[in-house]
Amino acid sequence: METLTVLVADDDAVSRSLLRHFIHLLPQYKVVGEATSGEELIQLVMREKPDIVLVDIHMPDLNGLEAVKSCKEILPMLQVIFTTGYDEFAVEAFNISAVDYIVKPIERTRLFSALEKARTFIRLLRESKYSSETSKNKKLGIKLQNTFLFLSMTDILFIEKEGRKTVIHTRDERYETNESLQTLSTKLDDYFYKTHRSFLVNLKKVVKIKSVGETFLAYFANSNKVAHISKLKINEVQEKILKYHDG
Repeated sequence: METLTVLVADDDAVSRSLLRHFIHLLPQYKVVGEATSGEELIQLVMREKPDIVLVDIHMPDLNGLEAVKSCKEILPMLQVIFTTGYDEFAVEAFNISAVDYIVKPIERTRLFSALEKARTFIRLLRESKYSSETSKNKKLGIKLQNTFLFLSMTDILFIEKEGRKTVIHTRDERYETNESLQTLSTKLDDYFYKTHRSFLVNLKKVVKIKSVGETFLAYFANSNKVAHISKLKINEVQEKILKYHDG
């Protein structure tokens, strides 16, 4: 079994020691670094590029939630497990695509379960990427709460940021996920383009663009759904649409 690398971030030395001890009992995981603050965690993620991070929420300088947001920008495929003495941050943790949220005191079996959940997500993400690179009918793997869904890229019209959620639109369905636009964009083909700060659009599916005030709307065949295009990007979007439609 492949060995996955883990970073531990907690300002409490006893907690770090306990986590390190538990992880050392599992040969399929290796601790490659420890951080005592959010800023230190970001630096370690940049340097070590781990598979998994175990993060306490309450840390000095920069709390774990904010640090993880920066870490996910650096390493979108990073799997995050929060370990904290408080449970009131659970919703916010899952909104930034945390794999699990463990309330202290940490039990060994609970930690092992969270690590195996992270391993499963890593495997599914890699399978999705492989499928995208080798199959004509490329798939996008997305997290939906505790499940994993594979969508054909050709079925996706656009992806929209809607409040704290990200919504993936097909002709007939919508799927809500906590994964960010940036994370999803790393998994998609080049014909998906960020036309607006809140939209990723499948340019191959656009059949019409209409101006509405200071913005533009993209329309799709056999659908009443529309996506936004910013005024600053309209010329580039039109050029790309012509390229993909000619192809």
